[in-house]
Amino acid sequence: MEESAIRVNNISKKFRIYTSPKDRLKEALSFTKRRYHKEFWALRGVSFSLKKGTTMGILGINGSGKSTLLKIICGYLLPTGGGVRAEGRISSILELGTGFNRDFTGRENVILYGGLMGLSKRLVTEKMPKVEEFADIGDFFDRPMRIYSSGMYARLAFACAINTNPDILVIDEALAVGDVVFQHKCMHKIKQIQERGVTILFVSHSIGAIKSLCQEAVLLDRGRVVKSGKAEDVANYYHGLIALKEQKKAVSKTEQKEAVSSSAGAVGGTAGQDKAAVSCDDTQVGTGKIKIDEVVVLDESRHILKSVDFDQAVCVSVRMTAQSSCRPAVVGMIIRDYYGIDLLGTNTAVEGLKLPVLEKGESCAVDFYLRLPLLKGSYSITAAVGYDPDSPVFYDWKDNACIFEMLPPAGRKIVNCKLHLPIEVDIHKT
Repeated sequence: MEESAIRVNNISKKFRIYTSPKDRLKEALSFTKRRYHKEFWALRGVSFSLKKGTTMGILGINGSGKSTLLKIICGYLLPTGGGVRAEGRISSILELGTGFNRDFTGRENVILYGGLMGLSKRLVTEKMPKVEEFADIGDFFDRPMRIYSSGMYARLAFACAINTNPDILVIDEALAVGDVVFQHKCMHKIKQIQERGVTILFVSHSIGAIKSLCQEAVLLDRGRVVKSGKAEDVANYYHGLIALKEQKKAVSKTEQKEAVSSSAGAVGGTAGQDKAAVSCDDTQVGTGKIKIDEVVVLDESRHILKSVDFDQAVCVSVRMTAQSSCRPAVVGMIIRDYYGIDLLGTNTAVEGLKLPVLEKGESCAVDFYLRLPLLKGSYSITAAVGYDPDSPVFYDWKDNACIFEMLPPAGRKIVNCKLHLPIEVDIHKT
């Protein structure tokens, strides 16, 4: 049985919200024990375990309890109920400035941070050149942190965290404030840390980052765990949850307009007779006015393929049926690898094509013709039908609508990548 690095057991956290500081004082001095606060539960009954050497992503919209959970795991907050057990030294990158003194220089704060992590001053001094090199903030390393930009804070925090030899690394969206070069540098370093067997807890709003870095994931909504498991599955469900929230807003506005129109003089009709039922499951989300029936990969003779040769010309066919009269604005598809990383994709709006009006019961097929320069492995196709190319609102969105295998190129060596495009190489002396 694999040992757990972190075990979170039924964690709950309650905060008291006061309208003003005076209310806090009134409550403390009240002889009648009158309440002057409102209770806010940031977390309710959160439980999960993380195996050693595994990277777990924490997903959720703002206010779902992600940062509160990480602060409890790192020991910055005490839970109202439940407990956390962590095996090994935890190094964390939470809110910018956590663990730093703004009046100290960057160098002095590295020593302070190392001390808080239980490292000796001698050991921190030995690691100082590596921290300074990775942070790459130049002369600011010896200047007070109060003059640092948010990007400099992030650079120094990450440089400190990765050089304390942690058993567990906790990252809370801190990389989002860094520049693009620094973000790439951090992602590369995180993958190196993963290879060393360090356990990582990673919070991000980036679905791509979660799929790329994490093996497991937990989705929080209003302080509760709504889904956990394989990172790709949880990330796809999170995408669907966001779309569902947007769709409910759109459907609500439509129903309000219909109600106003009906009350303004419609005779013999009832407002909202054709209400769109917004639904969401693990792989599908949509209002349901159009349903994706099938997504298939076809060869040039229109035969369905389950295995595809390298660089073979294929057709990805998305077939759908209207459940009520409407006009889809866009149909798109994305090809993903085994880990759920987006590799190829397009849609009718990008390609400059318009779709026909569909009456109830009518069907339509959109065929995407392309070559697949993908290397050996398993791939999936996600398809979607929407009524606004610029909105995350869909008639139907279907993850893993089609699974196919790519065969290795015949008689040629390949590099360890996902794509292999035609490349001309020229060697000459200069």
